[in-house]
Amino acid sequence: MPDVNLLIYAHRADDPAHAFYRHWVEQVVAGPEPFALSLEVAAAFVRMVTHERFPGGPTPLPQALGVIETLQQTPGCRVLTAGDRHWSLFRRLCETDRATGKRVGDARHAALALEHGCTWVTRDTDFQDFVPAGLRLEILTPDQD
Repeated sequence: MPDVNLLIYAHRADDPAHAFYRHWVEQVVAGPEPFALSLEVAAAFVRMVTHERFPGGPTPLPQALGVIETLQQTPGCRVLTAGDRHWSLFRRLCETDRATGKRVGDARHAALALEHGCTWVTRDTDFQDFVPAGLRLEILTPDQD
């Protein structure tokens, strides 16, 4: 399950890490295994890349929506939303991590991945704090060998 940062890097050709993340997304989408896409990540992608102050300029709304819809229409895509266990997982992560501010959002993403048994793939090393609670995590950076 990709974090929004990976989708943004894959989308924006002006980002120095674009080729690396675009290749990763293409491999996941074309691969034999299903992949998860959080509706929250999808909405965050559209919100962020269409913002008038986005570095390099905003992506037109139809194009941003099209990126997400293309992913959603891929046969292996599983669109995920919060289920019955989400609140209890989220609360436990917030309390364990003493999450406030931005970390609350991170806890929400981690709880969704936990609830659905997904590996959370991100560039954000802050998510390592949720591994002791059971989060399967892959930190994906261009400088990996």
